[in-house]
Amino acid sequence: MLELGAKEWSSAHLLLNVILIVGSALPVHSSPRYAVLHSFGSGQDGAVPLSSLTFDSDTNLYGTTLNGGTNRAGVAYELMPSFGSSWNEVVLHDFEYSVEGDGFSTLVPDAEGNLYGSGLGGPNGTATVFELSPVGNGWSSNVLYNMGGGNLVLDPAGNLYGPIGPGEYKFGAIAELSPEGPNDWAYTVLYSFCPHPPQCSDGNLPSAASLFLDSFGNLFGTTLYGGNKKLCTADQGGCGVTFQLSPNRDGTWTHRLVHAFAAFSGDGQSPSGTLVVDHSGSIFGTTALGGPNSEGMVYRMTASTLGRSWVESTIYGFPDCSQGCQPATGLVADHAGNLYGAAGGGNYSCGGFACGVVYRLTPQRNGTWKYTILHKFNGSDGESPNGVTVGPDGTIYGTTQYGGQYNLGVAFQITP
Repeated sequence: MLELGAKEWSSAHLLLNVILIVGSALPVHSSPRYAVLHSFGSGQDGAVPLSSLTFDSDTNLYGTTLNGGTNRAGVAYELMPSFGSSWNEVVLHDFEYSVEGDGFSTLVPDAEGNLYGSGLGGPNGTATVFELSPVGNGWSSNVLYNMGGGNLVLDPAGNLYGPIGPGEYKFGAIAELSPEGPNDWAYTVLYSFCPHPPQCSDGNLPSAASLFLDSFGNLFGTTLYGGNKKLCTADQGGCGVTFQLSPNRDGTWTHRLVHAFAAFSGDGQSPSGTLVVDHSGSIFGTTALGGPNSEGMVYRMTASTLGRSWVESTIYGFPDCSQGCQPATGLVADHAGNLYGAAGGGNYSCGGFACGVVYRLTPQRNGTWKYTILHKFNGSDGESPNGVTVGPDGTIYGTTQYGGQYNLGVAFQITP
Protein backbone atom coordinates (compact mmCIF):
# COMPACT_ATOMS: atom_id res chain seq x y z
CA MET A 1 0.00 0.00 0.00
CA LEU A 2 0.98 3.67 -0.27
CA GLU A 3 3.72 4.79 2.11
CA LEU A 4 4.56 8.49 2.06
CA GLY A 5 7.50 8.31 4.44
CA ALA A 6 6.35 10.67 7.22
CA LYS A 7 3.54 10.58 9.71
CA GLU A 8 1.83 13.66 8.34
CA TRP A 9 1.01 11.87 5.12
CA SER A 10 0.18 8.43 6.54
CA SER A 11 -3.61 8.91 6.45
CA ALA A 12 -5.71 8.52 3.34
CA HIS A 13 -8.35 10.80 4.88
CA LEU A 14 -7.04 14.04 3.60
CA LEU A 15 -9.75 16.10 2.49
CA LEU A 16 -10.70 19.97 0.79
CA ASN A 17 -13.23 22.41 -0.96
CA VAL A 18 -12.13 23.55 -4.43
CA ILE A 19 -12.55 27.11 -5.82
CA LEU A 20 -13.08 28.07 -9.47
CA ILE A 21 -10.20 29.88 -11.16
CA VAL A 22 -11.13 33.13 -12.91
CA GLY A 23 -9.42 36.30 -14.04
CA SER A 24 -5.73 37.18 -14.28
CA ALA A 25 -2.82 37.20 -11.85
CA LEU A 26 -2.78 39.63 -8.92
CA PRO A 27 0.33 41.34 -7.60
CA VAL A 28 2.34 39.12 -5.26
CA HIS A 29 3.49 40.41 -1.87
CA SER A 30 7.06 39.55 -0.96
CA SER A 31 6.67 38.77 2.75
CA PRO A 32 3.70 36.57 3.69
CA ARG A 33 2.55 36.98 7.30
CA TYR A 34 1.76 33.82 9.28
CA ALA A 35 -0.43 33.72 12.39
CA VAL A 36 -1.84 30.93 14.57
CA LEU A 37 -5.57 31.45 15.09
CA HIS A 38 -6.04 28.61 17.58
CA SER A 39 -3.98 25.86 19.19
CA PHE A 40 -5.99 22.69 19.75
CA GLY A 41 -5.76 20.52 22.85
CA SER A 42 -6.18 23.01 25.67
CA GLY A 43 -9.19 21.19 27.11
CA GLN A 44 -12.32 19.79 25.43
CA ASP A 45 -11.88 21.84 22.25
CA GLY A 46 -10.78 18.93 20.05
CA ALA A 47 -7.40 17.67 18.89
CA VAL A 48 -5.67 16.52 15.69
CA PRO A 49 -7.67 18.18 12.90
CA LEU A 50 -7.49 16.28 9.60
CA SER A 51 -9.81 18.52 7.58
CA SER A 52 -9.63 21.79 5.73
CA LEU A 53 -11.52 24.84 6.94
CA THR A 54 -14.76 26.07 5.35
CA PHE A 55 -16.27 29.56 5.23
CA ASP A 56 -19.91 30.48 5.73
CA SER A 57 -21.53 33.61 4.30
CA ASP A 58 -20.43 35.61 7.36
CA THR A 59 -16.74 34.63 6.96
CA ASN A 60 -16.80 32.37 9.99
CA LEU A 61 -14.67 29.22 9.67
CA TYR A 62 -15.81 25.65 10.35
CA GLY A 63 -13.86 22.43 10.81
CA THR A 64 -13.60 19.07 12.55
CA THR A 65 -11.03 17.23 14.66
CA LEU A 66 -10.29 13.52 14.77
CA ASN A 67 -9.70 13.36 18.54
CA GLY A 68 -10.46 15.29 21.70
CA GLY A 69 -13.74 16.65 22.90
CA THR A 70 -16.01 15.27 25.60
CA ASN A 71 -16.23 11.82 24.00
CA ARG A 72 -12.64 11.72 22.69
CA ALA A 73 -14.03 11.23 19.18
CA GLY A 74 -13.38 14.75 17.96
CA VAL A 75 -15.56 17.81 17.59
CA ALA A 76 -17.12 20.10 15.02
CA TYR A 77 -16.05 23.67 15.74
CA GLU A 78 -16.47 27.24 14.57
CA LEU A 79 -13.81 29.96 14.50
CA MET A 80 -15.19 33.49 14.60
CA PRO A 81 -13.15 36.67 13.99
CA SER A 82 -13.05 38.88 17.06
CA PHE A 83 -11.50 42.27 17.79
CA GLY A 84 -8.24 43.00 16.04
CA SER A 85 -6.59 39.86 14.74
CA SER A 86 -7.96 37.43 17.35
CA TRP A 87 -10.37 34.57 16.71
CA ASN A 88 -12.69 32.75 19.10
CA GLU A 89 -13.34 29.01 18.93
CA VAL A 90 -16.75 27.52 19.75
CA VAL A 91 -17.37 23.75 19.92
CA LEU A 92 -20.59 23.05 18.03
CA HIS A 93 -20.82 19.30 18.53
CA ASP A 94 -18.97 16.48 20.29
CA PHE A 95 -18.90 13.41 18.08
CA GLU A 96 -19.75 9.95 19.42
CA TYR A 97 -17.86 7.11 17.76
CA SER A 98 -20.87 4.74 17.79
CA VAL A 99 -23.15 7.41 16.28
CA GLU A 100 -21.27 9.64 13.79
CA GLY A 101 -17.77 8.24 14.20
CA ASP A 102 -14.62 10.32 14.70
CA GLY A 103 -14.66 13.67 12.92
CA PHE A 104 -12.32 13.76 9.93
CA SER A 105 -13.91 15.41 6.90
CA THR A 106 -14.25 18.98 5.71
CA LEU A 107 -17.63 20.47 6.63
CA VAL A 108 -19.94 21.74 3.86
CA PRO A 109 -22.48 24.48 4.76
CA ASP A 110 -25.80 24.99 2.98
CA ALA A 111 -27.86 28.16 2.60
CA GLU A 112 -29.87 27.42 5.77
CA GLY A 113 -26.76 27.13 7.95
CA ASN A 114 -26.69 23.33 8.18
CA LEU A 115 -23.31 21.59 8.04
CA TYR A 116 -22.58 18.28 6.32
CA GLY A 117 -19.62 15.99 6.81
CA SER A 118 -18.38 12.45 7.32
CA GLY A 119 -17.05 10.56 10.32
CA LEU A 120 -14.86 7.48 10.74
CA GLY A 121 -16.78 4.79 12.59
CA GLY A 122 -20.49 4.95 13.37
CA PRO A 123 -22.99 2.10 13.82
CA ASN A 124 -21.25 -0.15 11.27
CA GLY A 125 -17.70 0.82 12.19
CA THR A 126 -16.90 2.09 8.68
CA ALA A 127 -17.87 5.73 8.12
CA THR A 128 -20.98 7.90 8.14
CA VAL A 129 -22.41 10.97 6.43
CA PHE A 130 -24.02 13.34 8.93
CA GLU A 131 -25.88 16.63 9.09
CA LEU A 132 -25.43 19.20 11.87
CA SER A 133 -28.31 21.69 12.22
CA PRO A 134 -28.56 24.78 14.44
CA VAL A 135 -31.38 24.34 16.97
CA GLY A 136 -31.94 27.05 19.56
CA ASN A 137 -28.62 27.64 21.29
CA GLY A 138 -27.16 24.30 20.20
CA TRP A 139 -26.80 21.90 17.29
CA SER A 140 -28.56 18.65 16.48
CA SER A 141 -26.94 15.70 14.69
CA ASN A 142 -28.57 13.45 12.11
CA VAL A 143 -26.81 10.53 10.41
CA LEU A 144 -27.83 10.42 6.73
CA TYR A 145 -25.89 7.29 5.73
CA ASN A 146 -23.85 4.83 7.79
CA MET A 147 -21.99 2.58 5.34
CA GLY A 148 -19.09 4.80 4.35
CA GLY A 149 -18.40 8.42 3.51
CA GLY A 150 -15.76 10.97 2.57
CA ASN A 151 -15.46 14.62 1.63
CA LEU A 152 -18.71 15.96 0.18
CA VAL A 153 -19.84 18.52 -2.38
CA LEU A 154 -23.27 20.20 -2.39
CA ASP A 155 -25.16 21.19 -5.56
CA PRO A 156 -27.57 24.17 -5.81
CA ALA A 157 -30.56 21.86 -5.31
CA GLY A 158 -29.25 20.63 -1.96
CA ASN A 159 -28.05 17.21 -3.11
CA LEU A 160 -24.82 15.82 -1.67
CA TYR A 161 -22.21 13.98 -3.74
CA GLY A 162 -19.11 12.16 -2.63
CA PRO A 163 -17.28 8.86 -2.18
CA ILE A 164 -20.14 7.30 -0.20
CA GLY A 165 -20.51 3.58 0.34
CA PRO A 166 -18.50 0.55 -0.82
CA GLY A 167 -20.18 0.22 -4.21
CA GLU A 168 -21.27 -2.92 -6.01
CA TYR A 169 -17.75 -4.35 -6.24
CA LYS A 170 -16.46 -3.16 -2.82
CA PHE A 171 -13.79 -0.92 -4.40
CA GLY A 172 -15.60 2.34 -3.64
CA ALA A 173 -18.42 4.31 -5.22
CA ILE A 174 -19.50 7.84 -6.04
CA ALA A 175 -23.03 8.34 -4.75
CA GLU A 176 -25.72 10.98 -4.26
CA LEU A 177 -27.74 11.75 -1.14
CA SER A 178 -30.95 13.66 -1.93
CA PRO A 179 -33.31 15.20 0.65
CA GLU A 180 -36.81 13.70 0.54
CA GLY A 181 -38.26 15.12 3.72
CA PRO A 182 -37.37 15.93 7.34
CA ASN A 183 -34.49 13.62 8.34
CA ASP A 184 -35.11 11.50 5.24
CA TRP A 185 -32.49 11.21 2.49
CA ALA A 186 -32.39 8.95 -0.57
CA TYR A 187 -29.13 7.15 -1.42
CA THR A 188 -28.25 6.56 -5.08
CA VAL A 189 -25.04 5.04 -6.43
CA LEU A 190 -23.82 6.96 -9.50
CA TYR A 191 -20.85 4.73 -10.26
CA SER A 192 -19.19 1.68 -8.69
CA PHE A 193 -15.47 1.38 -9.35
CA CYS A 194 -13.62 -1.67 -10.62
CA PRO A 195 -16.48 -3.43 -12.46
CA HIS A 196 -14.07 -6.03 -13.85
CA PRO A 197 -11.80 -7.11 -10.96
CA PRO A 198 -8.90 -7.43 -10.61
CA GLN A 199 -7.93 -5.00 -13.38
CA CYS A 200 -9.47 -1.83 -11.84
CA SER A 201 -8.62 0.16 -14.97
CA ASP A 202 -11.26 2.72 -13.97
CA GLY A 203 -9.75 3.29 -10.50
CA ASN A 204 -9.94 2.00 -6.96
CA LEU A 205 -10.56 3.83 -3.65
CA PRO A 206 -12.10 7.22 -4.51
CA SER A 207 -12.45 8.08 -0.80
CA ALA A 208 -8.99 9.70 -0.63
CA ALA A 209 -10.05 12.79 -2.59
CA SER A 210 -12.73 15.45 -2.90
CA LEU A 211 -15.00 15.89 -5.89
CA PHE A 212 -15.31 19.01 -8.02
CA LEU A 213 -18.78 19.89 -9.35
CA ASP A 214 -18.70 22.13 -12.43
CA SER A 215 -21.46 24.43 -13.71
CA PHE A 216 -22.72 21.73 -16.12
CA GLY A 217 -23.24 19.21 -13.32
CA ASN A 218 -20.17 17.11 -14.13
CA LEU A 219 -18.21 15.61 -11.25
CA PHE A 220 -14.41 15.33 -11.35
CA GLY A 221 -12.34 13.30 -8.91
CA THR A 222 -9.44 10.94 -8.38
CA THR A 223 -8.83 7.46 -7.02
CA LEU A 224 -5.76 6.60 -4.98
CA TYR A 225 -5.29 3.17 -6.57
CA GLY A 226 -6.25 1.33 -9.74
CA GLY A 227 -5.34 2.23 -13.32
CA ASN A 228 -1.85 1.48 -14.60
CA LYS A 229 0.29 -1.15 -12.87
CA LYS A 230 3.27 -1.76 -15.15
CA LEU A 231 5.25 1.40 -14.28
CA CYS A 232 3.62 1.96 -10.90
CA THR A 233 6.03 1.75 -7.95
CA ALA A 234 3.64 3.16 -5.32
CA ASP A 235 1.28 0.19 -5.07
CA GLN A 236 0.77 -3.16 -6.78
CA GLY A 237 -2.90 -2.26 -7.25
CA GLY A 238 -2.11 0.67 -9.54
CA CYS A 239 -1.17 4.33 -9.16
CA GLY A 240 -4.60 5.93 -9.37
CA VAL A 241 -6.65 7.85 -11.93
CA THR A 242 -8.44 11.12 -12.57
CA PHE A 243 -12.05 10.61 -13.71
CA GLN A 244 -15.16 12.47 -14.84
CA LEU A 245 -18.80 11.55 -14.16
CA SER A 246 -21.38 13.19 -16.41
CA PRO A 247 -25.17 13.13 -15.88
CA ASN A 248 -27.41 11.75 -18.63
CA ARG A 249 -30.99 12.75 -19.41
CA ASP A 250 -32.34 9.40 -18.21
CA GLY A 251 -30.84 9.91 -14.73
CA THR A 252 -27.83 7.66 -15.24
CA TRP A 253 -24.21 8.81 -15.14
CA THR A 254 -21.34 8.10 -17.52
CA HIS A 255 -17.81 7.46 -16.26
CA ARG A 256 -14.92 8.78 -18.37
CA LEU A 257 -11.30 8.10 -17.62
CA VAL A 258 -9.39 11.39 -17.80
CA HIS A 259 -5.93 9.96 -17.01
CA ALA A 260 -4.41 6.84 -15.49
CA PHE A 261 -1.20 7.77 -13.68
CA ALA A 262 2.18 6.07 -14.10
CA ALA A 263 1.46 6.15 -17.83
CA PHE A 264 5.13 6.88 -18.59
CA SER A 265 8.42 7.34 -16.79
CA GLY A 266 8.25 10.53 -14.73
CA ASP A 267 4.45 10.60 -14.56
CA GLY A 268 2.80 11.22 -11.21
CA GLN A 269 1.61 8.49 -8.89
CA SER A 270 -1.03 8.37 -6.13
CA PRO A 271 -3.30 11.40 -6.73
CA SER A 272 -5.32 12.61 -3.75
CA GLY A 273 -6.75 15.77 -2.27
CA THR A 274 -8.83 18.49 -3.89
CA LEU A 275 -9.03 19.30 -7.60
CA VAL A 276 -9.42 22.68 -9.26
CA VAL A 277 -11.19 23.15 -12.61
CA ASP A 278 -10.67 26.54 -14.29
CA HIS A 279 -12.94 28.55 -16.61
CA SER A 280 -11.54 26.76 -19.69
CA GLY A 281 -12.27 23.31 -18.25
CA SER A 282 -8.66 22.40 -17.44
CA ILE A 283 -8.17 20.21 -14.35
CA PHE A 284 -5.43 20.89 -11.81
CA GLY A 285 -4.35 18.49 -9.07
CA THR A 286 -1.45 16.90 -7.23
CA THR A 287 0.14 13.49 -6.89
CA ALA A 288 1.85 12.55 -3.66
CA LEU A 289 4.50 10.48 -5.42
CA GLY A 290 6.10 10.18 -8.84
CA GLY A 291 6.72 13.12 -11.11
CA PRO A 292 9.98 14.12 -12.79
CA ASN A 293 11.91 13.95 -9.50
CA SER A 294 9.91 11.17 -7.78
CA GLU A 295 8.85 13.57 -5.00
CA GLY A 296 5.34 14.33 -6.26
CA MET A 297 4.05 16.91 -8.69
CA VAL A 298 1.33 19.40 -9.61
CA TYR A 299 -0.37 18.53 -12.91
CA ARG A 300 -2.78 20.01 -15.41
CA MET A 301 -5.21 18.06 -17.60
CA THR A 302 -6.38 19.85 -20.77
CA ALA A 303 -9.14 18.51 -23.00
CA SER A 304 -8.21 17.94 -26.64
CA THR A 305 -9.84 20.05 -29.34
CA LEU A 306 -12.16 17.16 -30.17
CA GLY A 307 -13.06 16.75 -26.50
CA ARG A 308 -12.48 13.00 -26.58
CA SER A 309 -9.16 12.81 -24.74
CA TRP A 310 -7.07 14.72 -22.24
CA VAL A 311 -3.46 15.86 -22.33
CA GLU A 312 -1.46 15.91 -19.09
CA SER A 313 1.30 18.43 -18.41
CA THR A 314 3.49 18.93 -15.36
CA ILE A 315 3.13 22.37 -13.79
CA TYR A 316 5.66 21.69 -11.06
CA GLY A 317 7.75 18.69 -10.11
CA PHE A 318 8.93 18.91 -6.51
CA PRO A 319 12.75 18.65 -6.74
CA ASP A 320 13.91 18.81 -3.13
CA CYS A 321 12.10 17.95 0.10
CA SER A 322 13.82 20.82 1.86
CA GLN A 323 11.57 23.06 -0.24
CA GLY A 324 8.50 20.83 0.07
CA CYS A 325 7.56 17.45 -1.40
CA GLN A 326 4.85 14.73 -1.48
CA PRO A 327 1.84 17.07 -1.88
CA ALA A 328 -1.07 14.86 -0.77
CA THR A 329 -3.75 17.47 -0.03
CA GLY A 330 -4.55 18.87 -3.46
CA LEU A 331 -5.10 22.46 -4.51
CA VAL A 332 -7.30 25.53 -4.19
CA ALA A 333 -7.23 28.69 -6.29
CA ASP A 334 -7.84 32.39 -5.83
CA HIS A 335 -9.72 34.68 -8.20
CA ALA A 336 -6.46 35.59 -9.93
CA GLY A 337 -5.68 32.03 -11.00
CA ASN A 338 -2.92 31.40 -8.45
CA LEU A 339 -2.85 27.87 -7.01
CA TYR A 340 -2.23 27.07 -3.34
CA GLY A 341 -1.48 23.85 -1.53
CA ALA A 342 0.32 22.14 1.33
CA ALA A 343 3.10 19.57 1.16
CA GLY A 344 5.49 17.57 3.30
CA GLY A 345 9.17 18.35 3.57
CA GLY A 346 10.47 21.70 4.74
CA ASN A 347 12.07 21.81 8.17
CA TYR A 348 12.94 18.44 9.75
CA SER A 349 12.66 19.79 13.27
CA CYS A 350 9.44 18.00 14.27
CA GLY A 351 10.81 15.06 16.20
CA GLY A 352 12.83 13.92 13.21
CA PHE A 353 9.88 14.25 10.85
CA ALA A 354 9.31 16.91 8.21
CA CYS A 355 7.09 19.75 9.46
CA GLY A 356 5.53 20.63 6.10
CA VAL A 357 5.07 23.74 3.97
CA VAL A 358 2.36 25.87 2.35
CA TYR A 359 3.12 26.96 -1.21
CA ARG A 360 1.78 29.07 -4.06
CA LEU A 361 2.06 28.53 -7.82
CA THR A 362 1.69 31.69 -9.92
CA PRO A 363 1.09 31.53 -13.70
CA GLN A 364 3.70 33.37 -15.78
CA ARG A 365 3.26 35.03 -19.17
CA ASN A 366 5.50 32.45 -20.85
CA GLY A 367 3.25 29.59 -19.75
CA THR A 368 5.40 28.43 -16.82
CA TRP A 369 4.46 28.59 -13.15
CA LYS A 370 6.45 30.20 -10.33
CA TYR A 371 6.72 28.18 -7.11
CA THR A 372 6.85 30.17 -3.86
CA ILE A 373 6.98 28.85 -0.29
CA LEU A 374 4.56 30.90 1.80
CA HIS A 375 5.44 29.22 5.09
CA LYS A 376 7.69 26.50 6.47
CA PHE A 377 6.34 25.01 9.70
CA ASN A 378 8.67 24.43 12.62
CA GLY A 379 6.53 22.49 15.09
CA SER A 380 5.83 25.27 17.55
CA ASP A 381 3.62 26.97 14.94
CA GLY A 382 2.17 23.74 13.55
CA GLU A 383 3.21 20.47 11.91
CA SER A 384 1.78 18.39 9.04
CA PRO A 385 -0.58 20.82 7.27
CA ASN A 386 -3.89 19.72 5.81
CA GLY A 387 -5.41 21.32 2.73
CA VAL A 388 -5.78 25.11 2.67
CA THR A 389 -8.68 27.45 1.92
CA VAL A 390 -8.60 30.89 0.28
CA GLY A 391 -10.74 33.57 1.90
CA PRO A 392 -12.69 36.30 0.05
CA ASP A 393 -9.81 38.75 0.56
CA GLY A 394 -7.12 36.32 -0.63
CA THR A 395 -5.96 35.30 2.85
CA ILE A 396 -5.06 31.61 3.16
CA TYR A 397 -6.49 29.57 6.05
CA GLY A 398 -5.71 26.05 7.14
CA THR A 399 -5.05 23.53 9.89
CA THR A 400 -2.21 21.25 10.91
CA GLN A 401 -2.51 17.78 12.41
CA TYR A 402 0.16 18.31 15.06
CA GLY A 403 2.34 21.03 16.52
CA GLY A 404 1.31 24.21 18.23
CA GLN A 405 1.21 24.96 21.93
CA TYR A 406 -0.11 21.50 22.90
CA ASN A 407 1.28 19.56 19.90
CA LEU A 408 -2.27 18.62 18.87
CA GLY A 409 -2.64 20.89 15.86
CA VAL A 410 -3.42 24.50 15.04
CA ALA A 411 -5.65 26.62 12.84
CA PHE A 412 -3.66 29.28 10.99
CA GLN A 413 -3.84 32.09 8.48
CA ILE A 414 -1.31 33.35 5.95
CA THR A 415 -1.61 36.84 4.50
CA PRO A 416 0.32 36.72 1.19
